[in-house]
Amino acid sequence: MMKAPRHIALIILLDWHKGPRTLDQSLEMHSKEISGLQKNDRSLCNAIIFGVLRKRETIDWIIRSFSNTTIEKIDIISLYILRIALFQILYMDRIPAFAAIHNAVDISKALSGRKPSGFINAILRKAAENHSSISLPDEKTEPEKFISVNYSLPLWLSKKWIRAFGIHQTEHLCRQISIIPPITICCNRLKTNRDSLSEQLDLDVKNIQITGYATQGMCFSNPIRPVQELKAFQLGLFHVQDEGAQIVTEYLAPEPGEKILDSCSGFGGKTFYISQLMDNKGLVIATDIESEKLEMLQADAKRLGINIIQTKPLNILKSSIKDFDFYFDRVLIDAPCTGLGVLQRNPDTKWKRSKKDIERLSAKQKKMLNSGANLVRPGGILVYAVCSCEKEENEDVIYSFLEKRKDFLIDKDFHSDKYSLFITNQGFLKTYPDPKNMDGFFAARLIRKSKKN
Repeated sequence: MMKAPRHIALIILLDWHKGPRTLDQSLEMHSKEISGLQKNDRSLCNAIIFGVLRKRETIDWIIRSFSNTTIEKIDIISLYILRIALFQILYMDRIPAFAAIHNAVDISKALSGRKPSGFINAILRKAAENHSSISLPDEKTEPEKFISVNYSLPLWLSKKWIRAFGIHQTEHLCRQISIIPPITICCNRLKTNRDSLSEQLDLDVKNIQITGYATQGMCFSNPIRPVQELKAFQLGLFHVQDEGAQIVTEYLAPEPGEKILDSCSGFGGKTFYISQLMDNKGLVIATDIESEKLEMLQADAKRLGINIIQTKPLNILKSSIKDFDFYFDRVLIDAPCTGLGVLQRNPDTKWKRSKKDIERLSAKQKKMLNSGANLVRPGGILVYAVCSCEKEENEDVIYSFLEKRKDFLIDKDFHSDKYSLFITNQGFLKTYPDPKNMDGFFAARLIRKSKKN
């Protein structure tokens, strides 16, 4: 029997909550159930899943206000049923409160029995009638809690960002993160150009725009079907990639005929764009510890008409020049990170990260950067990049590296008026979700000194 969209949303949220998987992985696990829904129901299911994760702390504040049972003591199924229903009541105008409550009670009865459903019914009815009268924490007296509740951010991260950016900039940043972003793609310059691609996509998507900074970027909304099913995608005319990630790739500035290493390549977004900027001439080696990702990368490379990519299952931390037999002109270390720069697209990340993750990953990033540096030829370029705006994963990693590796220096001569907005006084590249509607990235471009120097 086909499950309803709210029930599928609950299953996916519970799968994500209980396991180590990311939301994308949980969505993939249940992709058949989602794809079996009608278009409107599929949109509702996705809106609920992402909406609950975007607004979770705000929703939980409402639950605390009307429940005598603490959040920690509510069983996890009931808690997510409450979150799903309250998201609909608070944020979805087209769904009447009584319908959301009725559906929540029915699901609770089916999964947990009469007692939990009665508890859910009572909380939701109180919240539906009185939520507008609830007071939020005061911005002046409790700024950290104000940001946390009002913009649904974990309290530890709210405190950290206020210390780093100040209350007003943090609020500005959170406001942008809460907005559903458009779909951003990278036009495959090997097969087409942005004008032609825009014409091809015109009947399939809405609100097509050219990105303001990345030279091959475009964005749009409301595709008539999943992006992977669009004819332009299947013809290899583009791949999905945020503008910030495209800018990082352009910052690497690959050239035709070079030998380039993309370590930690994942599914290959930057690998593809590197190859396109090289006019499909030269050699790009993509490494990752997960061979399944490399298999998908190769399949996508074929779709895009790229034939200069070689994949190699490899842990960069355990690599040496013996694994390649030559040095690279450019090496990209796209290091695993907290992902706190991409919360606009991945709202699940903020609920599974902690201060300890930042420290743990920072230590790993330093080791990865050092390993990758050994593969760069003298005079070659090393770019370190993370989708995080946290200092511990950004400047601290680079300065720690430069203290030990005197054979490298920051490339402050690489300038582009186009990217001047994103280049710091220290010579680093930084993009933020606000104000340019792109993911938050940090990148450092380093040169390995020539032997004669």
